[in-house]
This record gives sequence, C-alpha cells and structure tokens, in this order.
Amino acid sequence: VRVPPRRAASARYETTIFALFLLAIASSLLLTSASRPPRAVTGILSGGGRLASRGAASWMRAASGSSSARALADGAVAHGELLPAELVARVPHREKLVLSFVLAFLEANALPAQLLVNGGYVRDLLLGSVPDDLDLSLCLRECDPAVTVATVMHGLPGFALERPELNVSSVTITTILSDASKDKNVDTAKAHLVVGSPPERIEVDFMPTIGEETYDEFNRVPERDVRGTPEQDALRRDLTIGAMLLHVFQPRGSGPSGGGGAAAPEAAAEALQWRLLDFYGGLADLQRRVLRSPYPAGADASLVRASVLRYAEERELARKMGLLPSDGAAGSPARSDSPAPAGAAGEGAEALQVVWWIKVLRDDPLRVLRALRFSAKLGFQLHSSFWLAVPFALSSLQSKVAGSRKKDELVKIARAGREPLLTFLDLSFGFPLPNATCGGGGLPCLAPALFGGADPKGVAQFLSPAIVTPPEGANLSPSSASPSSASPPPFLHHSELPPSCELLLPSPVDPAGLPPLGAPPPFSSAAMRAAAAKLPQAVPEEEALGAALAAAIYSCRLAPPAPPPPPGARSAADALAAGAADAAMCEVLAACDGLSASNEMRQSAHTPLWCVKALLDTPPQLGMFELLATAASRGDGGQRRVGGREFGELLHMWQSLKLASLFAPDGAWCGVGGAARRTPGYLPDFILELAGTRCERPTLLRLREQLQLLQRDGPPISGEALGALPSLPPHLRGTMIACLHVLCRIEGAIAPLSDKASLRSFLEEHALLDALDAEWYVDAGEGKEKGCKGRELRPQYEQAVNRPKPKKKGKKAE
Repeated sequence: VRVPPRRAASARYETTIFALFLLAIASSLLLTSASRPPRAVTGILSGGGRLASRGAASWMRAASGSSSARALADGAVAHGELLPAELVARVPHREKLVLSFVLAFLEANALPAQLLVNGGYVRDLLLGSVPDDLDLSLCLRECDPAVTVATVMHGLPGFALERPELNVSSVTITTILSDASKDKNVDTAKAHLVVGSPPERIEVDFMPTIGEETYDEFNRVPERDVRGTPEQDALRRDLTIGAMLLHVFQPRGSGPSGGGGAAAPEAAAEALQWRLLDFYGGLADLQRRVLRSPYPAGADASLVRASVLRYAEERELARKMGLLPSDGAAGSPARSDSPAPAGAAGEGAEALQVVWWIKVLRDDPLRVLRALRFSAKLGFQLHSSFWLAVPFALSSLQSKVAGSRKKDELVKIARAGREPLLTFLDLSFGFPLPNATCGGGGLPCLAPALFGGADPKGVAQFLSPAIVTPPEGANLSPSSASPSSASPPPFLHHSELPPSCELLLPSPVDPAGLPPLGAPPPFSSAAMRAAAAKLPQAVPEEEALGAALAAAIYSCRLAPPAPPPPPGARSAADALAAGAADAAMCEVLAACDGLSASNEMRQSAHTPLWCVKALLDTPPQLGMFELLATAASRGDGGQRRVGGREFGELLHMWQSLKLASLFAPDGAWCGVGGAARRTPGYLPDFILELAGTRCERPTLLRLREQLQLLQRDGPPISGEALGALPSLPPHLRGTMIACLHVLCRIEGAIAPLSDKASLRSFLEEHALLDALDAEWYVDAGEGKEKGCKGRELRPQYEQAVNRPKPKKKGKKAE
C-alpha cells in the first residue's frame, strides 16, 4: 500500500512520540522496582533489623515531590550548568549578601580567585532543605603566591568599614589553626559577619581549594597543597554527595560596585549566578540514594593500588577479601552494587572505587562514622565498596581517632532524630563485617571500634568485642538469609514489638554486590527498638543517645549462664536479666570513658541499666512493710489490697526510679516531660520496657501494674511533718516519706500531709503511731547500753533502707 509522503512523515512522528512515551513508562517502572527492597537482604541484620525505617522511607517519598527532586529528575541540574531559579530561591538572602560582599572584595583588589560553596551546603540545597553552615573555598591558583586565605581574611574587616553600603557592618576573624596545622601549611579561618538590617550574625568557614593531601600514620592533619584546582579539592572529600561545589559569581556588569543607591547591594546579591561543579557523580548518587567516595576515574588502578596498599599485611588482607589475586599480581575485585559513573568502565572502575575508599577511610578513619551518620540521617544506602574498605581502617579508627571526636559525631546523629539514631545503632551493632577468616580486623561489627577511644588520661577503653561475637558454628552467609530466618537471640524475651519496628529498605540494594560477610552478631534490633519506643521525645539529644546506647548494649549477648537462683529469689530468667544489666553497666562505662562523654550521656546510659538490675533483684523485706500494707486495708472494709512483700516492692520501685522527682509540688503526676527536678536517665517507661526485653513476661506485667499504681496523684508530704514521729530514727526519715507516698497512692489519698498535726491524725487513723514505734525498737535488756527511752533499735533498722546511689564500677579486666 502506497502512503502519501506527508502522511508517512506524520505516522513516523506519531510512532516516535508513542515510543518515547512507552520508554518513559518503562523507566518509571524500573526505578520503582529498583527502589523496592530485595527481601534477601532483610536477613543481614539480626533480630529483624533493617537499614532504614518506614519513617525514613516516607520522608524520601515526600521529598521526591519537592522542586529540588523534580529538578534532579528532569535533568535541570547538571555539571557545569547554572542552578535553576527555584533552587537559588532556597538560599537565605543574608547568605547571598555575604557572598556578594566577598566577591566585591575580590573585585576591588583585582584578585582572580574563584569563590566556591562546598560541602553539605550544596547537598542540602539539592535535597530541597534550607542549607546552613556556609563553608566557602577560594581557588587562589591564578593569584600571586603571596595571596593566601589569611591575607584575604585580614582585608575583610577594613573593607566592611570602607563599604558600609554592602550591608556587612562588621567582620571578625577567628583563626582555627593548631600548631600542627600551621606546620603542615593548612590555611583556614572562621569569620563572623554581621549582615543586613536588622543585623544578624553569620558564621562562615573559609579555606583554599586543596590539591594533593598526604597523611602520616599518627596524625589526622595532612600535608596539603593549598593551590589545588576545584576538581582536586572535590576529590579529597569523603562522599560524592558532599564533593559537589557551587561556583558563585556576578553576571557581567551587575556587581554592587557600580552605584545604584542603597538598593544596588540587595539587587546584586539576588543577581548572583550559581554554577554546579559535579566532577564525581554526586548528582547521580543523590538520585540513586547511594553513598560512596569519589575516586580518580582516569587513573591507573594498579598504580593507585600500589600507592594505597603499601604494607605486606594490607596486601595479604586484600587477597583474603578478594581484592587481589592470590599470586599478588595486579587484579581487581569482581563485586560492585551499582554502576560506575560516566567516564569509568569495567574492572578498573570497580577496583579504583574500592581502593580509593580504602585510602579515604584510612587517611581519616573518622569518615567511617561520618558515612554511617549520613546513611542513617538521609536514609541512603552505603555502597558495597564501603564494607570492603572498612576492615583496612579499623585499627586506625581505634588508635588514631580521639574518643571526644567520635562523641561529637554521635551527638550529631542523635540531633538528627530518633529514627536516624536507631538506624545508626542497627548498622553499628547488627551489620556484620567481612568475616574474621577473611581478615575483618578481628571485629564482628563496627560497634567495638566506634564506641570508645582514649580517655583524658590516655587509657584506651572500648566496648568488648565479645558481646557482639557470634557463637562458634554460626551461619557465615547472612546475605542469603531470608527474612523469616531473622529472629531475636534466644537470651532475649522482648514483647509487644511496636508497629514502627516494621522496617524496610528505601533504596536499591543488590545482595550480590555485598562482600562475604561474617555471621550476624548476637544483637536484637527488635529488642532495642521496643525499648527505645518508650523514650520520650522531649529528652535532650545526649540523654537520648546514652539511653539508646544502653538499649543497644543490653540487646547484645552479655551474661554467661548463671546458676539457679536461691529459694525465694526471682526466676532463673530474671536472674540472668539482672546479671546482663550488671555486665552492660561495665560496657557502657567503658564506652563513655573512652568517648570522654558528658555526665549527662554517662548517667543516661548507666542509670537505666542500674534501675533494671535493681527492679529485677529481690528487695529486702521488713516488718514495717507488713504494718503499712495492713494499714492500707483499713479504709476498704478490711479487704487486703497489698501484702507486705508487695508493699516492699512498690517502695523499692519508688526509690529506684526516683518517682518523687516526677511529681509536681502539689502531688500531681507530671511525667518526664514536665519534671523540672528529674535526673538524667530516670525514664520509668523506658526502664521497664528495657527490663522486659530479657525478663519473664509475668515479671514485666507486674512491674507495669506497680508503676501504674505509683503514677497516681498523691498528697504533698513535708519533712517537717515527720515531727509527729518523735521516735523515728534520723537515718530512716527519707524511707518513711517514701513509705507515706506509697501508702497514699495505694489508698488514693490526696489530702496534704504538710505539718505535724495532719500527719499525726493520718497515722492515728491507720493505727500506725504506736505500731511503728514498737516495730523499730526493742527493750535493751540487762547489761546493754540503753537507747531511746531505754530501748535499742532493731538490727534490721540500724541502716537506712533508702535506695543506694548508683556507683561507678571499676575498669573492666584487660
């Protein structure tokens, strides 16, 4: 059939449009299927743990509809191109004024320097959030050698005074150079600029574009070439999503120096041009939600490997992990979980990715912790080459990085939110490293290397690897496990797993790309999350960090099998749970000492475990408890509400959890969020749920019922009212006030006991005044020294029954 030429052209055009439409649908389906979690990977973390939560996945879905995500998907943002207007609009105006001011200074002094915005500022802007922490780089490559960042900084304060129309009223320079940094030619400074009207203070970091960096074995501060190119500066970053730069410049003829009145600086700030420099595929990794290090795609893999793997033990470890052929000749790994960026191809790209990340992590081992932080915070998947590179940095991570620096990173994770913190702990405690038979640095997971360091006295203290070491004969192929095989370790009895613990992977993962991993550590993510679900959102970051760390350590294998409990004591499971809490206390104190943790973090990690042990131990029984339990039944027709043992347990909980601090002065319950006198770590609901991850189910139910009773409103009780008991031994005053609080909550009494008359009437009504006196004292007898009114105190009351304070244990045995 002959078709007229015009109609044939139309048909070809329609066919082309239809084909493009089908291609778009297919691409969308492929992206959707790739974003679904492969169920095979869900068994990697023991105890049902995953890499990110449903909350993180929903956040990513919401972010995908933002203007930034649309710009990335549409290709409106690309290397060497100007940012679209909708992204530039997210930059705060006051920071545009700062950039315009610096550009005006460079122009006024005829300095041919490039002004670059770097680091997380670019990442956050492209992710659609409001950026902060403005970090600037100056490319001084074309400037006179005498021009440095320091000389530029010294000129800014005077320039602000000369040019007040630029809306920068003052500049204060604070140098941040240590002696070691000065010796190694590090040229960086921090500036505080007062900008705009009304004036606002902005902190900005300045540094040059860095070329080649050389690290030594004992110092994290490198030797640096401060005349590097932007591309070289990007290569030294630890992650591609943080290696992107923004070249900021004024369009020709629109600078603030050309007059125009007071509005000219404002207009110049808004007219700034922002060109994206993405040399290493950061944009693609943002779209795929993958974390990896930049690497020199055009370099020779064998030469890079030879420069990175310098020592025989490193090369031997590389052979065992499959990164080198067994004969030691040049070779490359055969694993990768994502395609290499444009310009890289084949085995060379895969080898470079792994070997360069080994260099990145070994040069600055703190980057291991940073990578985990960003993975947890952003919900991004770590590239499989990360797990291949980590074993090479473990020794330096333990010996080279100060514990205080690790603590700073941990606080940043806690500041990011509860879910990122728990995801980070999942990765730290539950994700197995390449098994020890392949090297692995001798550690089953990252937690023993992350939580610890050198304390202020120079003594290194870390978590014990034993608590996360799998038992002998454990499965060494966790990446092939199915979700149904993931179960909590047998020593945990967690219950009532909250729905929020149903986890999923929001980003594409290829199990085949993971290296051969060790057996899953004996850690239950589900138990940790069940306890952490009871952490109030109102607690400060460091308290949340300490409590979550306690929950993570308590969810590991801790106490060896204990002998059967003595008659009358708790069950064997409760005795084991109490012993595990005791062992966990030693671990958290070692970790906090090594991290140089604050008192708030230390107390928040230690106190909940101390309370768990106290609640699971058998409290002492005294005769006065039986008297008070009997008195509680007098107003209820003689029906027994509690027995003496139950009263003693209630008193023990009241004192152990410091519940008095969670009540308002009028006796009303105000809880953790409204308590002004609460000590860090005393979180009743969290402590009970933490105990419930190991103790028997009936024990947990009993503890919950007791706490619910003690949370009732009660009367204010004054210490002055104890004058109604003249024979009360002074050391029992605190115990007696606690007993009165418990008694009133059993009865539901709320009448104030604030003076002697009211308390005396209350005690007489309950027939306690004489009964307590007879319980405390006994006749001295012949030949004995006479005490109060010729009597002596019974032996069981010679010491205070107050809750003892948690005491810091000694150091762990080496």
